[in-house]
Parts: sequence; C-alpha cells; structure tokens
Amino acid sequence: MSDLSGQIRSIKHAQEEQATKNQAQVWQMPYVNLSGYPVNQEALLKTKKADWEKLGIVPYLKVGQIIKVATAIQPSPSITNFLKSLFSDSEIEFSLCSRTSLDEALSLYDGYVKAQASHKLQQTKKTGVQFAKMIKKLEDVAINIRKVSTSELLDLVVNGAVITGSSDVHLEPTKNNCRLRFRIDGILKDTATLSSEQYRAILSRIKNLAEIKLDINAKPQDGRFSMTASGKPIDIRVSTMPGPDGENVVMRLLLSESQLLQLKDLDFSPEIFKLIQGAISQPNGMILNTGPTGSGKTTTLYAILSELNKPPVKIITIEDPIEYKIPGIDQTQVDALAGYTFSNALSSAVRQDPDILMVGEIRDTDTAKIALQASLTGHLVLSTLHTNTASGAIPRLLDMGIEPYLLAGSINLIIAQRLVRRICQNCAGKNPKCEICQGSGYKGRVPIVEALLPSTEFNELITRKASIEEFENKAKALGMKTMLADGMEKVSQGITTKEEIDRVTE
Repeated sequence: MSDLSGQIRSIKHAQEEQATKNQAQVWQMPYVNLSGYPVNQEALLKTKKADWEKLGIVPYLKVGQIIKVATAIQPSPSITNFLKSLFSDSEIEFSLCSRTSLDEALSLYDGYVKAQASHKLQQTKKTGVQFAKMIKKLEDVAINIRKVSTSELLDLVVNGAVITGSSDVHLEPTKNNCRLRFRIDGILKDTATLSSEQYRAILSRIKNLAEIKLDINAKPQDGRFSMTASGKPIDIRVSTMPGPDGENVVMRLLLSESQLLQLKDLDFSPEIFKLIQGAISQPNGMILNTGPTGSGKTTTLYAILSELNKPPVKIITIEDPIEYKIPGIDQTQVDALAGYTFSNALSSAVRQDPDILMVGEIRDTDTAKIALQASLTGHLVLSTLHTNTASGAIPRLLDMGIEPYLLAGSINLIIAQRLVRRICQNCAGKNPKCEICQGSGYKGRVPIVEALLPSTEFNELITRKASIEEFENKAKALGMKTMLADGMEKVSQGITTKEEIDRVTE
C-alpha cells in the first residue's frame, strides 16, 4: 500500500512540475525544479523564513552580482522592491518553480540557521578582538570604514560606538552618500562618510536584525536587537524615519541589565543622595524626576529600581519602550496604536497588587490622576515629567487639571537634573592629542541636580495654584540648592567647567 501511495505522490509531483514548465513558457520565464537543489545559504538567510513563505519566493543561486530567485507566482513590483532592498548591489533574475519544490527549498532554512549559530558565536568573539585592535579613537572608525566588507560594516560601526563610549549612532543619508555620527557624552560628532552602497547594505542588515519591515520606507518604524560588541552584550534600540534621500536611522546603545549603574555610582552630591535615599525608603508617595530628553532621568529611575528590587516587594513598570529588562520586576510596554496607553496600563497595574510602580512618563491628566491616587493609597510611585526645574513640576501638574488635594502630601521628592561633561582626568582638558578624551578635554558625564522636598509649607501655594516663581522662591527660602548652584559647586571641585554648566542651564 505504501508503495502505491509513493507512486501516486510521484505522479502528482511530476504533473505539478509539468504544469509549472508549461506556465513558465506562457509567462516567458525560465523554469527551475528546486527539489534536491543546493540552495545558497547566504542568500536564503538574508531575512526571516516567514518573509519567503509569505511572498512565495526563495533566492537559490548567486552568480557574481546576479541573484537567481525562484517564485511560485508571477513576480509583482512589490516582490521586486523587497528583493532590491535585500540585495541592493545585485541584479535579480526570476525563475518559475512549483510550490512543492519551493517548500522543499525553504525546509533547508532551519538547518542553515542552526549550522550558522555556532559559527557566529566564534566569529563574534574573533571580530570583537579584531575591532578592538582596529579602533582606538574616533578617527579610526573613518579610517577603517573603507577596509571592511559590507557584511562587517554594522559590526565595525557598533564596536566603534562602544569603544568610543557613544550612546547613539546616527545614519543620515544624503543625495550622494551617508553621514555617520556618534553621540559621545551628549554631543553629536561627525564620525565617517559611508558610500550609498554601504548605506543600503547597513540599512538592510539593521532592519533585518531589528525585525523591521524591509519593504516599508515611507513611514517611521521601531525595533531592537542584541549583539556583542567589544566583549559586552549590548541591546540596540532602532528608530527609522523617512527623509528625502533615504531613511534616517538612529541606534540607541543600551547596556545589558547586569551593567546598569547603581544609585551610589551616579555621582550625586551627598545631600542629594541622602534626600533620594530618604524618599525611596517611604512605603508610599510619589517621586518625580524632571528634565528634558537626554538629561539622565531614565538612568536615575532604573538605579532607584535596582535599589528597591528586593524579594519582599512587587515592582511593576509601565514604559515606552522598555529600555532595560530587569529580572524580578514585572515590566509592560505601552502601545498607543493598540489602545494600550499609560493611563489604562497603570489602571491595570494597580489591580496587580504592586508595592512599587514606575510610570515611564506622565503625559496626560488621566495618567497623572491615577498615579497620584496610587501614591495616596499605599504605593510608592516613580515617574518623569517634562519640566525644566523641580519647582515647575507642581504648577505643571496643576495646569494639567490635577486637583490641589491630590498634590498636597502625595509627593515625596521632585528631582530636576541635567548631564554635564566631566573634565578628562587624564589630561585635565589641556592636551589636544589626548587619546582618552579624543582631544575634547572631557570624558564621561556627571549629573547636576536640584531636589525639592515638598512640605506642608507648600500647601497654601498649591491650594491657590501659585506661579512657578512663587514655588521657586519658597523652595529657595526653605534651603533648596538649585541646579545652577550644584553645578557651580562641581566647577569649584574641578569636576566640570562653567561652559558646561552654561550649556545645559541657559
């Protein structure tokens, strides 16, 4: 019986192949039978298996600059555009194949992935060592950018960013090339120029790794991936945005959770550190961290979470996006497009019996109300708010429509901070050829902070919805050291410069 079944399958397969041959003649296309064909591994692994299955295509042969692609359907412009985004420097040639032989070729995918995994592990270790030798300073990235193959380009860029202490990598395409910039200690620095071919190659690999749709380039997309660079595990958050000459890409480099800074490592002044420790030791209330994007708010909040992350407590965070994954903490990411906002995520989180809540950002009145109510009902709540000063936080919440009774007595501490560059400890900012600071005179950053400890003396100001200036004057009268004063103290200690203080406070 089994022999008969096999014969029937063979007959059906032969009929399918003959029908495909006939259709190929009608469409004036070459015909290929992929059964038993040694499909090109490099080409097949260019994207996810699901992409090939969805489109009904498979790249099976690479000859010079030509990629031969088998398809079970008539090629459409969208399929051609997708392939061009993957193989930007190659010519695409289509052949018609049966669905059966296409599926057989795609069945090789998982085996190829497993075979590649162990090889990549060793390869990553080798390239990390190689790049560490190639890159000692920022200029070395530009020197070596032309020496590596397109497949090594992303590894060079990410390793270069990690070695130079960069937080972000910017790819900015122009009509003829692409500008590569690194953000080092908060300052964007021109790093190298990529050719258009290199830009297309690195864009394709970034999108593939970040699981961003390759064939969409007319709207922003977000994704993330992980890799090892300079011997460190790095999480990379990717954001793309369409521009006139191509997609602008920003990669934010995030350390793994094991490398997160502790509160004691953040270089707060002793009095600020004491205020924070006192505020987070309370069983309930709200701690607000304010400042513009890039001022270190997230780093401070994660350091506080690390301090509070003990077995007896339950911590829930609501973030957009989750920047660091921390064992022992329940983390959820909002999705506004799906209707999962900060406010309804927070409403759900409160019902999960948490001790501590962290809300990535208070953006609207509903979120603010729920967060403040939670802080008054036995929860410690951490969040951020976009105001320039600590004194401006309460007036901002009042402007959002928060009732004064919710604010009086609910806030434990308001922190406002900026990051300033630290004077290079190797050359004290006096050696333009210093390899440690790349001649900038600065290496690393340090926070300058003001911390407002609301007391009952603020209740009258809250009740009559006083101005920012009145809150500021009251805070100073009660002994609050301003951010500017904290900065000038660090100038007198030789930690930073007045120019840096002026840069972030003016």
